[in-house]
Formats: sequence, structure tokens, C-alpha cells
Amino acid sequence: MGTIKISNDRLQEIMDSYIDLGDESTCENYSINAETLSRYLRLASERGIKGKLQNKVMRQIKEMYTNDELQAIAKGGRIMPGIAKVPIINFDGKRVRIGHITDTHIGSLYTNPERIYQVFEEFKKEGVDFITHSGDVTEGMSNRPGHIYELSELGYAQQKAKAVEIFSQWTDTDIYAIDGNHDRWFIKSGGAKVVEDIAKEVENFHFLGHDEGDISLGGKATLKLWHGEDGNSYALSYRLQKILESLSGGEKPNILIAGHVHKYVSIFERNVFAISVGGLQRQTPWMRGKRIAAHVGFVIGDYWINSQGVSKMRHTWNPFYT
Repeated sequence: MGTIKISNDRLQEIMDSYIDLGDESTCENYSINAETLSRYLRLASERGIKGKLQNKVMRQIKEMYTNDELQAIAKGGRIMPGIAKVPIINFDGKRVRIGHITDTHIGSLYTNPERIYQVFEEFKKEGVDFITHSGDVTEGMSNRPGHIYELSELGYAQQKAKAVEIFSQWTDTDIYAIDGNHDRWFIKSGGAKVVEDIAKEVENFHFLGHDEGDISLGGKATLKLWHGEDGNSYALSYRLQKILESLSGGEKPNILIAGHVHKYVSIFERNVFAISVGGLQRQTPWMRGKRIAAHVGFVIGDYWINSQGVSKMRHTWNPFYT
């Protein structure tokens, strides 16, 4: 077979036609057959005429994927074997910074109000958008023998007044709270709803519900506060796992912020970011008698919210060493 005599310019012209119009139209326009076109393709490769194969591949890719999917590929999205579409994942979004506290147990000798004020100072320094409280705002009064000797404020009126005094010191943003089992001792003994009543006296303090409450983050994601009346688990993460298992698919939040057990742990389960926040009451004699440790501290959480929900999360655990 003799050498093909064709200029590079002519060859490039045929290549452009092939890329734009395909095999049949190119053969018809240039009065060549498929075999000749194939020889031209090989010759173009031998002469180093760039772009032929790359452009054809790009044309095919553009036919297969949407513009959004092509952008996902450009940002590192993977074409997974067996999956026709590229997952489009946007890790950007509006950042929401939230200060998380729980189990302040105001009225207990084992809660130091100065520590709550220190938390407020840190929240102010870090510029939180709002604060959440996951229950047991007050210590309450139980019928447990000796409990009365562990109280700094006695009864509903004194504990409510102390809580109002403390939370009134925070004026930068809103505080969203639920009640816990200690708060509800006042309901059981006399029908007094102490956390609701605190909210009536502190303008930026909002009561969301008994034991749980939801906050909408820009209408795109849901943050659920949770308290509960269950107990500690041997494995710190087990309690959060069981809580998330108990929620049906349609009721799952994007973020779960839990209190009650005075433990800090964070997990990602069932596509939910879950944090057990610890507490601001140090270990009590009752806890020590039950061999229950207290993780004393608070959390600052950063959440990026976009149209898909929570695109990412970052948080810091801030412990008080006792």
C-alpha cells in the first residue's frame, strides 16, 4: 500500500468534519469510504495532529452527561462502575455556628454558675449564631433521700429565679431549649413547667418542647434536640445509635444534639450528625455511687447548609477539667 499523500491542513479539515458530523457525513462530504477515513485517522495520529480522539471522547461525554454532572466530574466527581450518573455533591453552603450546652442543673451545688458565664464568653468570642440547650435546665427536686442537701436553690421559685438571672446575662443571640427529666420533677410534684416559665421571663430564651424539639436551619435541614429518660450505656456511642435507630426515615433529623447522660461523644449514623454534648454539672454523689463519670464541658458546632441539607460538619469539644 502506497504512502497517502495529503496535507496536514486537509487532514485537519477532515478530522474537524469527523468530530463535528460523524463518520457517514464526513465520508459523503469528502467522497471517501469508511476504510479511507480510518486510514486518515491513523495518519493523523502518526503525524501528531492533536485533539482528534480527545475531542471525540469529549463529544461523547457531553452527550452522556448534563452540565451539572460535567461540573461534578471537573471537581473530582467519580464515574462509579455500574452507575450511569455521576453523584453531584456540593460541599459548599452557608455556615451556621451553634453553641451547644446541656444539663446545667441550675440549683445544684454541683453546678457552678461561673462556668456557665465562661461558656457565654467563649460563645461570644467564637461568634455563635444561636445557643441550644438539650434539657435539665434546672436541678429540680426529687423524693430521693438526701437530695435536698445537694441543692443551692430550694424549690421551683428559687431555681427558676436563678435560671432567669443566669440566662438573662446572654443577650447576643437566641437560646433554644427543651426540658429534661429533672425539670419535669416540678411538673410531677405541682404541675409547674419551669423551662416554659423561664422562657416567659427571658426574651431571647425559647422553649421548644418536652424531651425533644426541632429547629429548622434555613428550611433546608432539621436540628433535633433530645433529652430522654434512659440511662448510660457501656459504649458511649451505643445510646446515640439506639436513638437514631428508633426514628423512622421520615422523622430523622439532619443533626441530633443530645443531653441527659452527661457524656460527650460524636457519631455519624443513618446520615445523621449526632452529638452527645456532655453537661455543665460535675459528678454528683448519686452519679459516683452508680459509678457514672461526668464529662463536663460544651460544644461549638459548625454546619454547612445547602439545598441538599447538611453538606459537612465540624465541631469542637471544650472540656472543663475537674
